[in-house]
Amino acid sequence: MKNLMRLSVFLLFLSFSFFSCEKDYDNTCNVLNPAEEITWLKEAIDNVKEDEYSYYVMADYDGETVFYYVNCDPLVNYVSIVTNCNGDNLGQLNNLQDELTNMTVLWKHEASKCNL
Repeated sequence: MKNLMRLSVFLLFLSFSFFSCEKDYDNTCNVLNPAEEITWLKEAIDNVKEDEYSYYVMADYDGETVFYYVNCDPLVNYVSIVTNCNGDNLGQLNNLQDELTNMTVLWKHEASKCNL
């Protein structure tokens, strides 16, 4: 009976430790809102805020969070650069796209003309 009580207390403690490790952020560059809290990203979004054909995507690449710009205007030809949380250039989207996972639209114009 004593061992059963110890085991129960141990399991209860173990379960609390698993559930209490939840963080206040989702591990996206250690911020809650990357579009507002990462300075270089906020500035980049501010530069295209009026463009109804622009949006930013957040994804996972090689174990880290990355971001890239997309323009869906059929008349615009551009190269999208994948950047990490620090704003470091990791390469062109067309070269890295097959390795990106968990792609999520981070920001888009309220009246976006992109078919998302």
